[in-house]
Amino acid sequence: MTILSGMRLLRLSSCRIPLTDFTDKLCMNKPKQKPFSAKMKQATLFFAAILVAIVNLPAFSSNPDDGLQGTLFDYSLWTKTLSLFVDQNGRIDYQGLLLDRNDFDQYINALETIGPVTRPDLFPTKNSQLAYYINAYNALVFNGVLSRGPETSSVWSGLISGLNFFVRMDVKIDGRITNLKKLEDRIIRKKFKDPRIHAALNCASNSCPRLPQAAFLPEKLDQQLNQAMTEFVASDANVLVDEKNHRVFISKIFDWFEEDFIDFEKDNGNQTPSLIDYINRFLPANSQIESHFKIDFLKYDKGINSQRNNQEPADS
Repeated sequence: MTILSGMRLLRLSSCRIPLTDFTDKLCMNKPKQKPFSAKMKQATLFFAAILVAIVNLPAFSSNPDDGLQGTLFDYSLWTKTLSLFVDQNGRIDYQGLLLDRNDFDQYINALETIGPVTRPDLFPTKNSQLAYYINAYNALVFNGVLSRGPETSSVWSGLISGLNFFVRMDVKIDGRITNLKKLEDRIIRKKFKDPRIHAALNCASNSCPRLPQAAFLPEKLDQQLNQAMTEFVASDANVLVDEKNHRVFISKIFDWFEEDFIDFEKDNGNQTPSLIDYINRFLPANSQIESHFKIDFLKYDKGINSQRNNQEPADS
């Protein structure tokens, strides 16, 4: 039996039957057949319902442009969600998504059961795996926000900032239960050791990197990550140089994850690495920051990155 995703056809043995006719017709080798019994018809209806669900599941796609053979994980519904509910500034219409979440929920359902662990054949390269986890993290943050109402002030609320959302909230991915912090620290950071991910992961906060309106894709991942980090350091909200006083104010992200940036510099031959060295990799030649400038960290606005947010900034 073969199921063709995206087509409303089933193939049973050597015949094809439209799904709409499946409950009334059965592909048989003989031209004549006795009518269905009540039990047989009930079983057929049940089987048809299962097949319809499988056909509509957005788990895989055939992508001829990525240089890989076979079937790969499909990000089309995630891209559709981003294009509809994320504006050009990276702000999210959570309320709108809450009312129209069918495509998003299908993508979340696929994430819960399919991934590099359960289906390694769908993720044959490092970039295909990293793209999966970046998209998954951002989508699971969306889902967490929606599960809270959606959230109207900050996902960082609570006695210990972020504990409830990033640590105590269970998320299911690739057949396993974990939390957002473990997903970020133990898989995305530890396994891939690519500091550019800090310009791609979005924690539903105003000071997070801008969320793009399309998914990260394996075949474009290096380009997308370079673009994300270049955009991040080009913004005065994340890197602000005070030439007069020989100071530079940078995002708190560089403080929280300093080890990632410094280790990258060391791994690439820098014997005396600094955060400024890493930032300069993504700045134009005429905008390089002097290595002796004093570093200060900007306040981090933890307010929700909603299009309809009227709350006061939540700084850290």
